Amino acid sequence: MSAIFGNIRFDGNPVERPSLEAMQSALAAHGADGGLWLEGSAGLGHRLMRFTPQDVYERQPLVSDDGAIVLVADARLDNRAELLRDCKLEIGDWVSGQPISNLQSPISTPPDSALILHAYQRWGEACVQHLVGVYAFALWDARAQRLFAARSPIVAPSLYYTTRPGRFAFATAPRGLHALPDLPRALDDTGLLRWLTGLGGDARTTLYRGVNALPSGHWLRASRAGVETGCFWQPDLDREQRFASDDECLEAFNALFERVVADHLASTTPVALQLSGGLDSSSIAAVAAAQLGERGARLAAYTEVPRAGFDGAQPRGMYADETPLVTAIAGMVDHLDLNLVRTDGDFFLDDLPGMFEHLEAPFRNNANRVWIEAILRTAGARGQRVLLDGMQGNLTLSWHGSGWLASLLGAGQWNEAARQVQGMARTRGWPRAGRALIGQGVLPLLPDAWWLGLNRLRHPRQDAGQALLAASPINPAFAAAHGAPDLAHERSNAVRARLRANTRPLRDEALATQDFGAYLSAYRAMVGVDMRSPTADVRLAEFCLALPEDQFWRDGESRRLIRRAMAGRLPPAVLDNNQRGMQAADWFERLVAARTQVDAELARLERSATAQRVLDLPRLRALYDRLPANAAGATGDFVPYIYVLQGGLMLGAFLRWFEEGA
Repeated sequence: MSAIFGNIRFDGNPVERPSLEAMQSALAAHGADGGLWLEGSAGLGHRLMRFTPQDVYERQPLVSDDGAIVLVADARLDNRAELLRDCKLEIGDWVSGQPISNLQSPISTPPDSALILHAYQRWGEACVQHLVGVYAFALWDARAQRLFAARSPIVAPSLYYTTRPGRFAFATAPRGLHALPDLPRALDDTGLLRWLTGLGGDARTTLYRGVNALPSGHWLRASRAGVETGCFWQPDLDREQRFASDDECLEAFNALFERVVADHLASTTPVALQLSGGLDSSSIAAVAAAQLGERGARLAAYTEVPRAGFDGAQPRGMYADETPLVTAIAGMVDHLDLNLVRTDGDFFLDDLPGMFEHLEAPFRNNANRVWIEAILRTAGARGQRVLLDGMQGNLTLSWHGSGWLASLLGAGQWNEAARQVQGMARTRGWPRAGRALIGQGVLPLLPDAWWLGLNRLRHPRQDAGQALLAASPINPAFAAAHGAPDLAHERSNAVRARLRANTRPLRDEALATQDFGAYLSAYRAMVGVDMRSPTADVRLAEFCLALPEDQFWRDGESRRLIRRAMAGRLPPAVLDNNQRGMQAADWFERLVAARTQVDAELARLERSATAQRVLDLPRLRALYDRLPANAAGATGDFVPYIYVLQGGLMLGAFLRWFEEGA
């Protein structure tokens, strides 16, 4: 997989080679090998880091036989056999003039860039409808004098672009664009507002002025006429896939899941897994370990746990230590090597400049940074350069089926709805069942106006603008200057995200917008490990979105599909568990232990002009002053410490890093 970049001129002037070389140098961390192609008004380049057997044969930029098309791709394709068949490719078709020896099979040989190029030659821009995998690519079509680019749905490497009069440029990371002499490195206030509040701009908005992000599942077309973008992945949310029996549905799911996991195991090195006691990553463990075992290999599993003896209070329905569950998994799943990862004494503010250098943004969910990086570095140091995870599985294979009660009530099936509530009461108790009846059964059926009115009755004194400020470290003056209170009121009146009987649109939007591409690309460059999420695979998402809700919840059992699929493959303690593990459970204890470090960072922020303008530093200081001396006796609302103090410290450190010109 690669970092890709390019510089195109539509003003009739040639692209300057030094500009391409500067971009290539800026992206050097993304791969030791690289190549440039330059001809007239267009120039493309890449940096290559090899992870799969096919990467050995990558020679990019890749030029078509007739010289009309040039492609650069950061890709791992999973439907290689289907593409070879549909494009009618034979060995030798994929690269001209380069003899290949010791080929094992046609499927295992052609590099992914060649398959994308042939797909474009056959289907044109509609090729994106035929590609399955994780990719970002761009190609220059000399005949049309047009650049076409795309990112895969749900999971994709990052891709940024900038437009100037008569010019267009793209790169895997913002620093590739900032290497250009005519793009000053400057922060964007709308991007900062969006990071702090989720308001303003859209998915293309970034923290950098003049730099846009191409969303996942989108294409881009740049020509003399300008730049267009559009979404190419939109599942048919009205389609419902019913099977003749539950067993037939389960058989189809298992076959697909086995294929998806197998595709994600393509690697030239041993494979590792980020394992929790939940259903998503543990299901990957069961399937991946069995497949690797058939090859005589093993799966290394890494689990984050708090310090030994930690007994801090956790939110209702959550537990702090995954050790009992993952130990049970390791005892049942063959070919699995469990590693418990403790990061005692580490704090999320440690060594931030190195992370900023690659991510070029603050880290979300900042307390998780410590253990995520610890797992990545440990796996990389042991030569395990592919790390699987269960990201977004709660929207696909382990969906809880929360729309079914409303569907039953809306269809007048009162007796069946009552039976389902009784089933939940038997397994989880009447209080939980009663909350489900109201929250998942009745409220989704209310008209939008009634739903909004009920929300106002539940929170009569809560002003949307004030609530926004309460949960964010944003400076109130900065928020007001950029219209944040009005945007907050507008969002508070939105009904788009409310739970309904048909949950498909809500799940589809979450899958389409929870874009982790920047982290995927940054950490690949930083530690040389490729993070992969089988549970977010587009084929799995489309299959699960089409299933009726009763495949996910029935007889009081939520997440029914994956529980049935893993029966006999995972221990009962995991299959029957209805609680969730708390990530970075000891975060508050670490915060208290780092008082001196926090105080010093606040002092630095109080001397930063940018931090003073953007952040509510007096509030951060007040929260610090109220920080107890000992976490063991702390009580009260921890939310301001999670989102305001820690969030403000993370963004503030990023602002300082930027100010200092790193």
